[in-house]
Amino acid sequence: MNRFALIGASYKTAGVERLGQLALPKDKIAERLPGLAAKIGARELAYIGTCNRVEFVLAGETPLAVQTCRDRLGQLLGVAPLAETETRRIFRAWTDEGAVEHLFLVASGLDSAQAGEREIYAQVRGAWTTARAAGTCGPQLDYIFGEALRAAQDVHQQAARPSNADSLANYAVKRAEEHMTGRGAPHVALVGVSPMTRHCARAFAAKGQPITIVNRTLESAQEFAVEVRAKALALDAFRADPRGFDVIITAVGGAEPVLDKALLQKLAAMGHDPLLIDLGVPPNIDPEAADKVGLHRVGMDEVIADASSGRAAKLGELASARVLIDEHLERLRSEYAIREAAPLLQRLSTQYQNAAAESLRRLPRNGSDEEALRLWAESFARRMAHAPMKGLRALAAEAGPEAVRAYMKGVEEALKDIPKEKSS
Repeated sequence: MNRFALIGASYKTAGVERLGQLALPKDKIAERLPGLAAKIGARELAYIGTCNRVEFVLAGETPLAVQTCRDRLGQLLGVAPLAETETRRIFRAWTDEGAVEHLFLVASGLDSAQAGEREIYAQVRGAWTTARAAGTCGPQLDYIFGEALRAAQDVHQQAARPSNADSLANYAVKRAEEHMTGRGAPHVALVGVSPMTRHCARAFAAKGQPITIVNRTLESAQEFAVEVRAKALALDAFRADPRGFDVIITAVGGAEPVLDKALLQKLAAMGHDPLLIDLGVPPNIDPEAADKVGLHRVGMDEVIADASSGRAAKLGELASARVLIDEHLERLRSEYAIREAAPLLQRLSTQYQNAAAESLRRLPRNGSDEEALRLWAESFARRMAHAPMKGLRALAAEAGPEAVRAYMKGVEEALKDIPKEKSS
């Protein structure tokens, strides 16, 4: 599996603020992938961007120079020029089986701030779909993404209990409920129709909490509002009058804040003090402006810190999930080796067929048919045995005796399947 590499930054290596600067705008990902792939030097490229990670999955026709790819990526994504040491601190790099293992762990939610969360599954699938649409996903990434999602499904079905399926959105809901305690009939505004806000909305709706779905496109807000028995509001209308909400939760894609300085100043001037929970990366609520006007903003860094506090215990509960990942990797290792060897085996088969045809063409025509065939068969068998013997010596020198034993086991099993000659 030496054609794969994965280069990624997370909240642990970059911090949430820097992560927001590195993230690709959601509406520009497909547009930017081909250019990034060409400049990085990857034949195939996919991008996974979430609230706590930025990951680039690479594949090539030959092994990738991952350190060079990482340095180029740092130069392309750095908001300000990054020194080589800074790039390598922020971006971790995995190659070969390590890259595949990391992708499996990410897809399964085992590398998330909230261990075992399941929203990442849809985000990984979305990254695969986007790479396909961009034309940067070929047979290598198709194969490895499909395997990663199958591994994640097994983890979720067999190992991850519902108690281990929390989302970061759950922590936003918890913060909101703590803030609203004792406030009579509090009202929540959810800005953006995204996996995070959908999760929050369903949690609030299950408890009968009044909510309003705010979105740039009113039709999308109305469609989701029907599902969760909520009100719908266009973003422009919300910006014109943001009063009446005790909690405002945002999770919107885009590089610029949705609640910018002007809107926050307006909100503060109205004498209203809602709790602002910002689940956007980069931030949807201007952090400096919120601080200046005295509004309480809970950013993604606080949400992640809250979720991470019990991460070690969660991973302990998910020990069986780690075993499942290892089993998938073991099976994949064998299947991938066979898959990679298939063209070589086909070429060998063709060469054998050609050699047999040429040998038959030279079959002696004199003497009895039986004697001629016997002599020809002995000569051809010696010739055919010489080729694999030479190959086996090279295999022993390159991969050791275990590889030769595995080869011989396969040959012996194949020979058992050849029908024995019936005695006359």
